Amino acid sequence: MYDLRRLQLPLVSRTGVQVAFDILSEETGPVLTGHLSGLITLNLAEADDVERESRRAAFREPYRTLLGHFRHEIGHFYWDLLVEGSKLRAPFNLIFGDAAQDYHGALDRYYKRAESAYDRKSFISEYATSHPWEDWAETFAHFLHIVSTLDTLAGLPLALDDRTKQVLKDPYLESDFEALLASWKPVARSINELNRSLGLGDAYPFELAPAIIGKLHLVHMAIGQFPSGSPHSPVNL
Repeated sequence: MYDLRRLQLPLVSRTGVQVAFDILSEETGPVLTGHLSGLITLNLAEADDVERESRRAAFREPYRTLLGHFRHEIGHFYWDLLVEGSKLRAPFNLIFGDAAQDYHGALDRYYKRAESAYDRKSFISEYATSHPWEDWAETFAHFLHIVSTLDTLAGLPLALDDRTKQVLKDPYLESDFEALLASWKPVARSINELNRSLGLGDAYPFELAPAIIGKLHLVHMAIGQFPSGSPHSPVNL
């Protein structure tokens, strides 16, 4: 919610549906993490580190976290609000693929696939390959990871160049995507090197290839195009 406030994004859809969250226990039946018309459902079991690690390994998701789930699922809400029916729909289809293709069929094929290899230079994660909507949601979540981490960096006692300082004044509203990315790359490398020095795996196990950067740029454009102070401005929850 903090991320969304800082990005000046609305918390209500064009039809008046407000973002809401269900955090449910499997004690009452199966729970599927997902999004439907502004309602984001999360499985309480994933708050348990052992259970989440088990699912992370089973689904081959190296960055599976509760925060990641929140950011991914809210990405679906903002696809409906920022892309569908907007001037960005055609660029979306060009960069991410045609969102009109059968979603449930695509997911069914994804989970039944025998080969897990995927094009890491075109997709930020394996799950992003399943359907353009999931590619968008994974990329949207990744954009939130970047601006939130840069926001945290702004409060640390580090020596920074003037342009980076300018970005860190408010990375959420930085209009220059290239400057935002230039500030992020040394951070990503640094946190990985620090983890390796402690004998841990990379904190940031991703490669930002040109195709992925293009997708992140479209997310940045979609967020930036939303007019501040519109009828769909953030509301109190």
